[in-house]
Amino acid sequence: MEDTVNTLSRTAIAAASMAALAVDLAAVVIVPKLRIQRSETVLAQTTAVAGSQSSTGASSGESPSDSSSSSSSSSSSSDSSSSSSSSASSLQDGTYTGSVTMTRRGDVQVRITVSGGKVTAVDAVQYPQDNPTSSSINAQVIPIYVKEALAAQSSSIQVVSGATETYDGFTGSLQDAIAQAGR
Repeated sequence: MEDTVNTLSRTAIAAASMAALAVDLAAVVIVPKLRIQRSETVLAQTTAVAGSQSSTGASSGESPSDSSSSSSSSSSSSDSSSSSSSSASSLQDGTYTGSVTMTRRGDVQVRITVSGGKVTAVDAVQYPQDNPTSSSINAQVIPIYVKEALAAQSSSIQVVSGATETYDGFTGSLQDAIAQAGR
């Protein structure tokens, strides 16, 4: 009888542990993915609205996201973290690497390519990948941040819920790269 009670107690403890693990998994993996999907939907809707508004007054018919290239003509880096300019007005053509921006989750660094005075490519050169959670989140949000930066032609982009640290690092380094291109 005592062995049966011990076996049932161990089974109950194991079941409770597995339930707690499932809750942890949901909090770490599933909830951020749902937030990212929701942010992607909002971004798509915002981009569609902005695209329709800009095409009504645009004569060229080309949206900022239509032009994307990745050339490596010249590379420069700066140790300063200037934040005087957040928009891409009158930028000099070339490739500019923003300063490394430290976050609690790891360092983030962004490189931009400017052609024709516009940001035509944004690449995340460095970002946290040291654990599965960071890797999963960053693999999903960095393309969103890149798309928004290209559309906005600035570091004024929307944060994705659940990826605030990456946002802070991305926008900080992007701001520095844009400032370099404006010199």
